[in-house]
Amino acid sequence: MGLYIEYTFPSVVVDYITPEEISTRRFKKNDIVFVIIYDLLESFHLSDKSKFNKFKCALKNSKNVYPPYDYQKFINNKCTYYKYLANRNIPVAPTHCISKQKWYTKNPEKYVTNLIKKFKHNKWESVIAKPVYGQESKDFAKFLACENLPRACKNLDCGECSECGNKGKLSLTCQKNKITKYFDKNIPKYGSIVMQEYIKGFDKSNPEIRTYFINGKYRYSVITTSTKVGRPVQEGGRFKIPNKNWKYLMKLAQNVMDTLPKLDLPGMLENPILTRIDIGSGLENVPFSYFVNEVEFVPSLYIEDQPYPVVQEITESLIAVAIEYRHAKLNCNLPIKTEF
Repeated sequence: MGLYIEYTFPSVVVDYITPEEISTRRFKKNDIVFVIIYDLLESFHLSDKSKFNKFKCALKNSKNVYPPYDYQKFINNKCTYYKYLANRNIPVAPTHCISKQKWYTKNPEKYVTNLIKKFKHNKWESVIAKPVYGQESKDFAKFLACENLPRACKNLDCGECSECGNKGKLSLTCQKNKITKYFDKNIPKYGSIVMQEYIKGFDKSNPEIRTYFINGKYRYSVITTSTKVGRPVQEGGRFKIPNKNWKYLMKLAQNVMDTLPKLDLPGMLENPILTRIDIGSGLENVPFSYFVNEVEFVPSLYIEDQPYPVVQEITESLIAVAIEYRHAKLNCNLPIKTEF
């Protein structure tokens, strides 16, 4: 994108800041600093702790970072935005969050025992776990209990079901040690863990619809399963989604976009330039089984899988935002219009 800006807008100076060069002083030398690929999640997983903390400090202490640190913090915390969306009647998978404070102030064995009791009370037969600062399925785990087994096996507390032979799977109660070890390993690393009811088929054949918004407006979708990547027939692709489902999908995704916190920025800016809202399928008791799985502000774009000129539009939006910032910096309060 930087090269595209230099080629298309030769009067614009682009400062490429590598992870090693990040600092509050470097940020302040620019009118605006865009977080495009290397965000705090990338830094957390790819850099050492000192670089991560330095990056975090620069984001918190720089007023010209886009999107602002508070918004990044909100989107990076799955526990925060799942609760935020659920409180606004937007469907999300049933969720329970385990924080470092909860884990270290409780007896681990009793805590996990009570947690499993809660899952059973809520009729969660199986659960998944993912870190709040997780990325690309790193440290993602599934704890499956007697999935796809005859009814005679469903009430087992431990061991294999003799009627099912070698296909018998352990119940959640018998996976208590496994769950405890998972928390012991990952809570010190990530701070918080998201536990959700396992939605049968979502990690396999059920489609996930990745919807892309630029400046708060819908632009395109990419649909994925465990084996396929494609576009919906409604946008010229081959992935068949009934029109009534598609209409609801678009309404749901736009509702999420409109519900997300607005940015307090110079000029007319309220929405982040790029937002991807991932809609999962397979959840019971919600329209068409659709639910919000994740929200991202620096997502992969699937450029090779769809024809939309996303780089061009994002780049033009970056320039428009930069002009707004510079306009505000020069203490000019009149709104500015930018056209390309």
